[in-house]
Amino acid sequence: MLSKVSATRNSMLVSLKATHEIMEAVREKRIDPAVAFLGRVLKKEAFVPFKRYPSKGHKGGVPAGYPVKATKAVISLLKELKANAKAYGLDADKVVISEYALGKSGYPRYHGGKVSRRGKHTNLTVFGVSEKIEKPAEIPVAKTETKEESQEVAATAIEAAGETGAEEKPAEETNENVTKEANRQ
Repeated sequence: MLSKVSATRNSMLVSLKATHEIMEAVREKRIDPAVAFLGRVLKKEAFVPFKRYPSKGHKGGVPAGYPVKATKAVISLLKELKANAKAYGLDADKVVISEYALGKSGYPRYHGGKVSRRGKHTNLTVFGVSEKIEKPAEIPVAKTETKEESQEVAATAIEAAGETGAEEKPAEETNENVTKEANRQ
């Protein structure tokens, strides 16, 4: 049975375009290899290919880059996704990044309702899919009593009742008597 898990961040101060390119690079991968790849991007050993937003201005060569700030935010979100998978009882090592939802966030308002664009604000939700771990059902082991043990337990119960000297009334009768006396008063 496939199960879906997600992690969300709102108003991240990172570029929407860079975040999109990073998510396209790690989509359809498992979490640990994706985090390892992004770790190499931070060390500038690997690059993120820019396919949808390839503009590099006057720079020549392969449209690729090392978006450090957005990479750190995505790594933290992927670690949160893995923790959520463990919390839901999924096998966290087998979670695959299936899809993501990316969008612009609103800009904060300042005194008097003034809106000022200070940096980029991005919302990101990452979804993962994994197999549900079926925990084996615990079967309680019933204790088997011998005839002698059950007779001993019954005898001690009779002795304890005999020591009190009073016969116990059924619970229903006691409750009815109490309510009848309460109604009379």
